[in-house]
Amino acid sequence: MPSELVRRVVAAIVLIPVALAAVFLGGWTFSALAAVAVVLMATEWEHVTGGEKFGRHALLNMLAGMMALLLVSTGSVEYALATVITLSIASGLTPRRDGSRSLWPSVGVIAVVLPAICLVWLRGTSTGMVVILWILLVLWATDSGAYFVGRMIGGARLAPRISRGKTWAGFYGGTAAGAVIGVATATIVQDISMLKAVMVSIFLSLVGQGGDLAISAVKRHFGVKDMGNIIPGHGGVLDRLDSLLFGAIAIGALAFAYGGTVPLWP
Repeated sequence: MPSELVRRVVAAIVLIPVALAAVFLGGWTFSALAAVAVVLMATEWEHVTGGEKFGRHALLNMLAGMMALLLVSTGSVEYALATVITLSIASGLTPRRDGSRSLWPSVGVIAVVLPAICLVWLRGTSTGMVVILWILLVLWATDSGAYFVGRMIGGARLAPRISRGKTWAGFYGGTAAGAVIGVATATIVQDISMLKAVMVSIFLSLVGQGGDLAISAVKRHFGVKDMGNIIPGHGGVLDRLDSLLFGAIAIGALAFAYGGTVPLWP
């Protein structure tokens, strides 16, 4: 077994139970885990895009995360969103140490904090535990399917200018795995429309892979291999949660449009 795969398996064995425990417990436990992730991701984002681990923009990102998570945990989702927008603008207007300004800090606040408040808000809904488990399982299956199918089949690159390791075979394999696991999870929980389950699961899988490519594009732009090195075999927290960042925003927006729940769970 390749050493990279061994590190991935070990990291999964350690991290997955922690994530699942937080999902089952919900409440402030889930919010606390989200807060820890925000702090780590804010540090990684600023280190890669600004060259500082604990610079003023990382601190603004963390402040936005703590305030927004506190607000959404107490039911004030509108104020949480307003906080993210306000501090994102403030971060963009705040100069770096050399006096220059950049849009990357603003993007960082959105990319790091918005997914966290979407997940905490979703977990607080009546079907929240099931929805979060479904999101995680679909994205984990997508990631695993893309990794193993891509390694076994290889072939044409999906986006060679962004990521040389991703292939079309892996893309289709990941999408298929995400759809199968998503439909299985949804149908075990309750009797739902099979077509609806397939469509929403594929949608989440595709969005998750888009998030993976987006973070890869950021790394490519700044000439780094990983966003961090805290997780063996995966790099940083942003490397591990890249698909979840976009997936959480997409499902959060979908649930908001449907009155507070994912279409699979009325």
